[in-house]
Amino acid sequence: MVWNTQSLNSSESMPVGGGDIGLNIWVENGNVYLYMSRSGTFDENNTLLKIGRVKLKLSPNPFLGKTFKQELILKDGYAQVSGSNGKLNTKINVWVDVFNPVIHLDIKSNQKIKTEASYESWRFEDRITKGKENNQNSYKWAPQGIVKTFKDEIAFKNNTLQFYHQNKPETVFDVAVKQQGLEDRKAELFNPLKNLIFGGSMQGDNLFPAGNYEGVYLSTPFKAWVLKSKKAFKRYQYYHYIKYCYSNLCKAMGAKLKCYKQQK
Repeated sequence: MVWNTQSLNSSESMPVGGGDIGLNIWVENGNVYLYMSRSGTFDENNTLLKIGRVKLKLSPNPFLGKTFKQELILKDGYAQVSGSNGKLNTKINVWVDVFNPVIHLDIKSNQKIKTEASYESWRFEDRITKGKENNQNSYKWAPQGIVKTFKDEIAFKNNTLQFYHQNKPETVFDVAVKQQGLEDRKAELFNPLKNLIFGGSMQGDNLFPAGNYEGVYLSTPFKAWVLKSKKAFKRYQYYHYIKYCYSNLCKAMGAKLKCYKQQK
């Protein structure tokens, strides 16, 4: 599958992934975008949340020239974006490790370039879900009062960006148990949503925190955390570690984010 033109927006994205991690990748206005998802990332309302969106910007930008190609290489399980802007030729391979929860972006260029990788999140604040939007959760057309998608925890830690969502103890599971008249059996039932934590971290070669910005994408406000290179290089590697666990496992390791195993 080969595309010779860039995408209008995320609706024209290309799927790629590995194991239980899925990506949507597209190039829009010369920038590379990724939506990240993983099986099991359900919030308090039993909504399967995406992990977030990544925006990759290169300078000088090879994708603003006349030559552009995006290919899904099925045989080897990765997507490749390539572009040429005059004498500048650049390729980006995007793939997911099927043995570890790691997303890789490998950038190679014939000239030195600078990179800027942004983690964009629409869950930087609590959001109330209304009407048909509740079809994504277990309340459907019968919400019990106000339904919220609670915000994530997102912060720089040294030269790494960490992000995670931690479910509260009270979830839609409790509502369902009461609705079905099973409260006397509740202690015998397993609640897969209670205190569930999922998230990850983003880092890369020669990248450093470079602040924040805000914007609107497809009518949805978002906030971004930026990692930027101080110097230009011909090759970069980005790593996104995606992990989830339950809080009782994290407590044994001393902190919530300790459950995000740092791969070497």
